Amino acid sequence: MDEKKMKDCPVCGCPLKQENYARHLQKVHNEKVVEENKDEEEYYRSIDRNKGTSKRVKQRKIELMRKKKKAKSMMIGSVMLISVMCVVVYAAMSMNGNESIQNPEPAQESPVQSETEVRIPLSEISDSAGFYTYDADGVLVRYFAVKESGANVHVAFDACDICYYEKKGYRQIDDVMSCINCGNEYPIISLGTENIAGGCWPSYLSMKIDGDNVVIKISDLEKKAYMF
Repeated sequence: MDEKKMKDCPVCGCPLKQENYARHLQKVHNEKVVEENKDEEEYYRSIDRNKGTSKRVKQRKIELMRKKKKAKSMMIGSVMLISVMCVVVYAAMSMNGNESIQNPEPAQESPVQSETEVRIPLSEISDSAGFYTYDADGVLVRYFAVKESGANVHVAFDACDICYYEKKGYRQIDDVMSCINCGNEYPIISLGTENIAGGCWPSYLSMKIDGDNVVIKISDLEKKAYMF
């Protein structure tokens, strides 16, 4: 490198080409090039005085960057906190929502109960599904009874073998029972059997006809209290 064409920066000491000298001082140090007829010693003294100002400016910039970084971290933390709160609120609303949209069909307590069974008079059962409840240690177990066109009685839990956790149950649409959660429909004439195929199905509830009553064991009702 041709040293005659090089000149050291009076501020940072960086060796510079003559043609880059003025631009370097202006852009990097915000200093003007000393005029040839100006006393260089006085010029360098002025640079030294400005160094203190530049140092303070630099310190302020660093402090400002720290504040911006801190503010950004706080903003990110706030966003994360809000996101977590939204998830919690959504989960709570979903749980409450499931309870609020549980089968709106009115249900009545089983008409006749003993220590081991409940009885529903056949005279109360029609082609319009009747919904009943049994209190299993504070859990209201829901089930329904309905007659099909051939006058046979069918009973089942008001819960789906698959969708029961949504706690929505069934509603009657003409001659079918429809799952409120998934919309699947099941002919009333087919209900009252075990779920041998798997999948969504009005959960099986064993019953028998005894004279003028439908008889359901309380132990069978309690077995599926977890569905409610």
